[in-house]
Order: sequence, then structure tokens, then C-alpha cells
Amino acid sequence: MRRIDSSRQSTFHPRAPRLIVLGLLCALLACGVFHNRLNVVIIGVDTLRADHLGCYGYHRKTSPNIDQLAADGVLFENCIAPSPWTLPSFATVFTSLYPSQHGARGSHKALGTGFPTLAEILKSQGYLTGAIVNAPYLKRSFKVDRGFDTYDMPPRRGRNASGTTSHALAWIDSLPDKPFLLFVHYFDPHLPYAPPAPYDTLFDPGYHGKIGSRFQPKALPRVRLQDIRKLLTYTDQDWRHIEALYDGEVAFTDRAIGDLLSGLKERGLLDNTLIVFLSDHGEEFLEHGGFEHGHSLYGELLHVPLIFVLKGRIPRGLRLRQQVRLLDILPTILELSGVDCDAHTEGVSLVPLIEGKNRKARGETLLPPHLAFSESILYGPEKKSITAWPWKVIYDTKTHEWMHFDLENDPDEQEPLEKPSPIITALERTLKKTMVNIADTWFVEIQGDSATSFDLEIKSEVVRGSGTFSFLELINEKGEVLPIQSLENADVKPKRITIRELRAQHLLKIALRRSRADAPMSFEVRLNGLPSIDRTYIGKDLTHPTEMPFVLRDPTYKRTKAGEVEDSCSISPIGEPSMRPAAPYVLVYLAKSSFQQHPSIELDEETKRELRSLGYLQ
Repeated sequence: MRRIDSSRQSTFHPRAPRLIVLGLLCALLACGVFHNRLNVVIIGVDTLRADHLGCYGYHRKTSPNIDQLAADGVLFENCIAPSPWTLPSFATVFTSLYPSQHGARGSHKALGTGFPTLAEILKSQGYLTGAIVNAPYLKRSFKVDRGFDTYDMPPRRGRNASGTTSHALAWIDSLPDKPFLLFVHYFDPHLPYAPPAPYDTLFDPGYHGKIGSRFQPKALPRVRLQDIRKLLTYTDQDWRHIEALYDGEVAFTDRAIGDLLSGLKERGLLDNTLIVFLSDHGEEFLEHGGFEHGHSLYGELLHVPLIFVLKGRIPRGLRLRQQVRLLDILPTILELSGVDCDAHTEGVSLVPLIEGKNRKARGETLLPPHLAFSESILYGPEKKSITAWPWKVIYDTKTHEWMHFDLENDPDEQEPLEKPSPIITALERTLKKTMVNIADTWFVEIQGDSATSFDLEIKSEVVRGSGTFSFLELINEKGEVLPIQSLENADVKPKRITIRELRAQHLLKIALRRSRADAPMSFEVRLNGLPSIDRTYIGKDLTHPTEMPFVLRDPTYKRTKAGEVEDSCSISPIGEPSMRPAAPYVLVYLAKSSFQQHPSIELDEETKRELRSLGYLQ
């Protein structure tokens, strides 16, 4: 059994240089220079609402061990998840990138490449890395296992919280005396709600209705989309029992977490281990007319618990009200562990907050630390939100409708503001700007004069049944992002945009993306009713098309004989030009993000069965 001398001090945290020669790294490892590095244990509880924990004010005693953990360190009262479901949220924890950047944001999307994960960073510093995971959306096929030496996923029959703790401690016992990163993922609060005895009757012992000791509604995922007619037939007593079963799962998980913490203490590891406790998202119980998760960006899904414990470094019993994000976990772990890394992170370290100082971004980020951006709806139209406590805006990208909330006076988000204030309007502009800049975006830039009228037609070609526009906005000369429908004579269809008799004496840009990045697009440009090749430009080199209409595709992709898509380095990238031609002109270019393409994956039959059993797939 691995045992550590608890008297060892953990104050020595050597910082690795930015460029490490492999031979030097091996020599350092051989000499044991990493011997006193902190261990890192991340405890992630799937589908756990913050407000169902005692340390966050819950009336039921669901979480005595988690409450004690909070008393031993710092609890962040207002932590926001980047997404309302598992895969994108945990991928953000491991990368400190938004879902649109890391790519793991859909049922058939895997974590992208070109950026390191937390496990890869710590592994490069001599850490042993292990993960005990239980959710189908965390399977290896989604690539969130990058950097983990051990990635323990159970067979389809799964394991409960007690089994997760046992496997986690067994992994620790198998290790040599080196620093380690361990991700322990508990899945029990997720549907089905079926806590073992006595937790099945712990919070509603007098119930005698039709639900029983297990709740797994049929017709998912339609229920998540608020088609909940059957659920609305349940009585208030039934719903109290449903929540009691959920709370029983939380309490059962809490006991297993207590066993994990006791196991760490018995092995003498608590003095030299950073413990991070979090959830990926919450759960809705009809607060906004829906059930479960993945379908909205309200607080019951985005407000998650976050606790850091590190003996001798983090004050005990500290509670911080400032809004923070799951996005901030990776840089915080790196700073507390004394690990330096050049990788870009959108999050910032929370250590300054813990020390009573102000947070600072390291390098350029899309948003400042006090703004929380959330996205990647799994069911229904895509939505985006920005929260700057106490203000919050939610944007429906399909209907272009906005919702605005004052969380201080309406913490449950039940009374949308009718008249946006100036700060709400500013948040709307920030959200739209973030949507434009967060991923690869095509731009059609138009600059005219008083004598020029433009006609444009942009079509997205169908590739294997999919090629619609997934993002389409207009940017005016002030840099404001507006719906393209605000243009007169604009006819917008899912696969075609037609604009007639446009007079653009001021600079305009159309920003667009497609549902498939490899879908080619055709462009037809007319000036004063005539095809115009000599006033149409492509890319940073300002080349002219050879014909009208002309076809462009993302230069990252090429088609293979098998019809698949693969990366191509043989095509020059289309980037934003440094100079503009004289007006009138139309310029088409692709602004690439700093992150590589995000691979789509085909789910194997076993994974499909698991996801169907949980209601994720029909």
C-alpha cells in the first residue's frame, strides 16, 4: 500500500522551464526532484446541483462529508459551468477552453487537438495520471482521456459510488512514490434516480405513490425538450419523491466521497494533496418547464459547486462570493502545483482571489475573468449566455430572441427584464462579439460608394446531407454584431443567403459558419446588376476569382477518394488581409482560430446502447 510520511513539507514547488530538453527531464525524474510536488485529486460529481448541498444552504442533510470538505478549504459560492451537460463541461475543466474551442460539444464530437490537457501538462512534469470515470460521454472515443496513463471506464453494467471510491484507492495503492493526478468521477446523481437502501427512503419515508424506489422516465430526450405532458401528470407528492430519490443519490455519493477522503488520510496523503471538488452541471425539476439537463442555460443547470482544499496553503472555512467559472480550474491547479505552462488558457487562476487580490488574465482571452460564457445546448436550438453577476443574458441563435435577468432580485430567473439597461445592452454586444471570435469564421466584407449597388448570393453546398449555415450575423461599421435579417432585401434560408440592391457606403461584414466545416460554398457577386470579377477579392492576398459564381471551401480540408475528410497542408490558408482594396469591392476570407479542427466520430454500438439506456439517444 502506498503510504506517505505526513510530516513531509510541501513548500518546495520547483517551476519547470518553458522548454525542457528530454534528457534533462529524465535526469530530473531520476534524481527525484519532483519528490515533493503536490498530488492533485479532482472529485467530479455528475449532475450535482450546488443548491442541493448543505454547504450551499440546502435544508436536507445530503452532504456531511462534502460540507466538511468545504469547511477545510475555500468554497466558491457562485461558480458557472460552460455548458449544461457532461462532455463539454468536463472537457473545459481539462483544457480551460470554451466548448466551441475545444470541440467536444456534441453527441458525435470529440475533443480537438493542438492544445494540451491538464493530464498531459502534469504528465510532462513527472506526474502519474489516472482517471476513474463512469459516464458514456467520457469514454475514450470522445478523446477526453488524453494524457491519462490509466483511464478506468467500467463495463456497461457500470458501478456505483462505492465502487468508484474502491477503484480510486486501489489505483493510488498501485503507484510508486511519485506525484499523481487522479480524476474521480461519480455518476450516481444522474438518471436513473435509484439510490440503494437506506438512501431510497431516507428523505421521503412516508411516500406510497406510483414512483417507487427508481425513477427513469420514458420518452427521453423529448422530455428534455419540454415535451413533458406525462411528467405533468405526476402530483406534487410524486415530484417531492422524485427529488428525494435524487437527494438519496447525492447522499449515497457523499458517503463514498467521505470514504475516499478517509482513504487519503489513512495513506498520509492529505498534507500534500490538492483536492478540487466540482460538478459539471446541475439538474432541472420543472423550474422552467423542463426536466433533467442539456436543454437550457438557466441557473439550475449552470450553477455548480466548486471547492479547493490544500492544507497549509488555502485558508480553512473561506467562502468567496465573486463569480468564477469551471474554466478557471486548470490554471488554478497549475499555479497551486507550481507548474508553469505556455499553453493558452481562457480561464485565469483563482489563487489571487483566495489571497484577497484581483484576478488577472495571462495573455489575451476572449472575455475578462468576471464574465462567464456558456453554450453547447444538446437538445433543441443552440443558445448562448453571458453572466456578469448580477446580470445575465441568454440568446437563442435560431429565433434571435433575448432574455435578460437581474439575479440579485430574481435569483431563480423567473421574471425576465422587460427593458434592458445599458449594462444589459453591453452584455448583448459582448456575447455577439464572442460568438464571432470564438471559432473559425468566414467573412464577406462589403464596401461601396454612392454609385454602387450590390447583389449577393451565398450558398452552402450539401455534404452527405448536411451543409446549412449554423451561424450568420452582420457586423456594421462600428463593429456591432446584428442579425443579418436587419438588412433590407435580405432573404435568408438555411442553405442560401440572397441580398439584393445593397448600398453599402459604410463597411459591412457578413460573418458565417456552416454546420459542417468541409461543406463548400458558392459565391455570386454583382455590381449594378453585372457580374463583377475584377471588384471581387479572395483571402489575404486579394486574389480575384476566375469565374462567377465561384466556389470556396475551408482550406484545411480536402476530399479523399473514400469521401472522407482529412487535414491538408498543401493549400494556402485564407486569412484576413492586412490591406483593403479601394471601394467598391467585395472581399471573402476565412479567419482561422488558433485551435485545430474538431474531429467528428462514429459511435460504436455499445456506446449507442449506453446512451439510449440513459435517454440520450432515441
